[in-house]
Amino acid sequence: MEANSVSIWPRMEPFLLGALQVAPTTKLSLHYLRKMAVYVQTREGCFPVLGWSMWRHIACGKLQLPEDLAWLYFETFDLLLGHTPEERLGRAECLSQCSSKSELDQERNKLSVDTLQFLLFLYIQQLNRVSLRTSLIGEEWPSHRTRSPSPSERETKANSQNKNWDDQAHLSFVQSHLTDILELLVEPGQLSQSGQVQRGCQWNDHTTKDLNDF
Repeated sequence: MEANSVSIWPRMEPFLLGALQVAPTTKLSLHYLRKMAVYVQTREGCFPVLGWSMWRHIACGKLQLPEDLAWLYFETFDLLLGHTPEERLGRAECLSQCSSKSELDQERNKLSVDTLQFLLFLYIQQLNRVSLRTSLIGEEWPSHRTRSPSPSERETKANSQNKNWDDQAHLSFVQSHLTDILELLVEPGQLSQSGQVQRGCQWNDHTTKDLNDF
């Protein structure tokens, strides 16, 4: 392997279980996630670990996301981590027993996630983004000349549209967006004024580990 080459093997779990099967909010576009990346790396208490209270502040105060949606992203990412079934059950029971919002917030505040990995998780929500062309044109209008698809063809089409299960779609997504992904991981001082990665920038060991573990 050449000294400057990099090999990446995307894990299936974040795409299969983590990417919500709905069109993502525009607040999770690269433009806003770049701003979030700079914010969390320059604010105390946000990096390298991000707690629920700080994520709620960013999501609801900065990105204008509903709190329920902010928690959905946070909890979904936490489910991808290596918790034991006993830990998951105990946490679920504690949350279900909360009788007030203050108790619920107190319990949620016990959760924290790796900041850069969570940024990557938010970015891969773009996997199910609907293109403008598809939303405007849609599928071809059926006519009497159009042959009805067979059950096997309908199943193949349904599977191809579900990108969460398509490992080739995962690979294509990473290959097509690798530059954007790396921009979210570099330190703020290594970005140009336009937000692009400067030539010759380097990633520290923590960033490399986050990319490998995700």
